[in-house]
Amino acid sequence: MIITIKIGGAMVDKETGNLIADISKLSKEHKIVIVHGGGPQINEISKKLGKEPIFVMSPSGFRSRFTDKETLDISIMAMAGKVNKSIVALLRKNQIPAIGLTGLDGKTLIAERKDKIIAVEDGKKRVIRGDHSGKVTEVNGTLLKLIVENGYVPVVAPIGISYENEPVNLDGDRAAAHIAKAVNADIFISLTDVQGVMIDGEIVQSLNKQEAEESLKKVKGGMRKKIFAALEALDLGIKPIVICSGLEKDPISSALTLKTGTVIT
Repeated sequence: MIITIKIGGAMVDKETGNLIADISKLSKEHKIVIVHGGGPQINEISKKLGKEPIFVMSPSGFRSRFTDKETLDISIMAMAGKVNKSIVALLRKNQIPAIGLTGLDGKTLIAERKDKIIAVEDGKKRVIRGDHSGKVTEVNGTLLKLIVENGYVPVVAPIGISYENEPVNLDGDRAAAHIAKAVNADIFISLTDVQGVMIDGEIVQSLNKQEAEESLKKVKGGMRKKIFAALEALDLGIKPIVICSGLEKDPISSALTLKTGTVIT
């Protein structure tokens, strides 16, 4: 089985002993590809450097980071450096043969740079130029398959390369969906620090595509992006997708049973 795991940035600085132990056990039997985020770490380093993070709201209601050139440099520092290598070190400490890389390396994640974004402020739309974020259009699945078929666990930071050969900041959840497709994953597991998709105060155990689309009107924050990425994964032919907590005991093993978190099919 090929398992694609997305580790949310909110989880990285928390107690991940159960998760690492579970990956260690499963990596002996299955091929695993890990993608991680790093939003909180980007914010932390930005503020230490005196750069206040800027967030904008899209016309479709998604909150995203405005990535100017300085923020791009900080994003690379945080995700390719601090977060990626922290995860690799933890995996290596537990005898998991991890290899850390970004989407820049080997053109693993090729993306179309957005350059400009449309933001909504006080009910009015405005165009903001100078953005250095991107949307994944191609994944070097051959490289990732080569890594996993030789017994290694790739750990991918969502920094991509544009068609102009410039680095671009990517949404980690959506990048993970495209990576899952490229490696022909049997399941896509999105780990976060909550138990799953919560609607009206309750965890939803399962959602079909239509229900997931409708849930976007009811959930807020980072979970909206996770559901949107899950829908993108469905469109790419990946199923099932499980959104669940990575802080529970044996979180990946539990997700494989489809009896934890929110299962989207």
